[in-house]
Amino acid sequence: MMKELFYLSGVLAFLVIFFVSIFAPTKGQTRIWLWSLLKIGFFCSLFYSWFTDNIVLKWILIEASTLFGALLISSSGTERSFHVGWKFLLINSYALGLAFLGIVILLFASTPLENLDFETLKQGLVGQSGLLIETGILLTVYGYSGKLGLVPNHFWVGDTYAESPSQISSLIASFVPVSVVLAIRPLIQLEREINPHMINAANGILFIGILTILYSTLILFSREDIRRISAKVALFHTGMLTLFLWLDVSDEVFYFLLSTTVLVKLLVFISMGILRMDAGKRNISQILETSSLSHKALYMYLLALLVAFVFPLSPVFVLDLKVIEIAIRQKMFFLFLFPIVGAVFFFIALNKVLPLVRLPNRNFESSVYGILQTRLVFFWFSFLFTVCVGTYGLTYLMAEYIWKR
Repeated sequence: MMKELFYLSGVLAFLVIFFVSIFAPTKGQTRIWLWSLLKIGFFCSLFYSWFTDNIVLKWILIEASTLFGALLISSSGTERSFHVGWKFLLINSYALGLAFLGIVILLFASTPLENLDFETLKQGLVGQSGLLIETGILLTVYGYSGKLGLVPNHFWVGDTYAESPSQISSLIASFVPVSVVLAIRPLIQLEREINPHMINAANGILFIGILTILYSTLILFSREDIRRISAKVALFHTGMLTLFLWLDVSDEVFYFLLSTTVLVKLLVFISMGILRMDAGKRNISQILETSSLSHKALYMYLLALLVAFVFPLSPVFVLDLKVIEIAIRQKMFFLFLFPIVGAVFFFIALNKVLPLVRLPNRNFESSVYGILQTRLVFFWFSFLFTVCVGTYGLTYLMAEYIWKR
């Protein structure tokens, strides 16, 4: 059931982004239908990668999204966005090149295969050289981690989300991480069977995931740009994905995690786009110098941050409960640190944004009133769907505690 929920969440999230880009585009956006076709190409390549077990085709589809993404990033038409698009293309292509090298090594180490499905490859690797297989898995996982935007290949993340229209940022942040994690997970599960040593891909990706979480939390102190604050929220949640990969949670929890990733990042970037367009500025210090601000736009952003971390009916809150449950059952009490770090991140972000409440309230800026009203409708639809998913996850994944008499 959770797998179907994930597919539904992905389709609905894309439709929200697509309709926002058509009916409420970024101010000054031109050639909307051309960019809409690229958005469809971006989504279709990643969406199809969710269903294929062919490891080479999955890589090709994820690499295709890199090209589509680079073009979409440059849709703003500014010199800065053009440079960022190239940066996105080069770093992601470098990372995926390493992943492809790892896949080639795995295919070389395997016996001849009838097809390139992962299960067939797994059977072909039985009895083959352990070191060669471990090297292939390590290269593949590390290469894909660059596409995720994990430290040390995270340099494209901040600029991409800061210089792209909010719809593009939402599209990339929502769909790239879940697609890459789906490609990584079976490789990590395979390595658990053949490599019990401390140095392995699972421990390695957890390590760089923790570095990513700490980096995004610490760097948040120096950020005043609401676009870059949103980018750090996305980066933090991407880092948290590695924890669940390392824990090797059940399929039900895993697909619920993917649904959560898609929906939370959708909310954060839609609300950020509303606040950014209404304020007319990006830096909080500059917004505070204006005479007024729509508190409606501000509260949407605060609500999205709340859902992304501590809102009781948020899917993120349910996942924190699962982490705590795993910590208690398996006596891995260090796992309590992850929900705590999430709460710390939230309060830092809240401390950054909350001073905007001091500005006098007004209605949406008249020049973009229709656009923001349309976006507001899509935000509320996304919020209600996210809360419904969180409520369902709470009653389903935590049923033994809720319904226990």
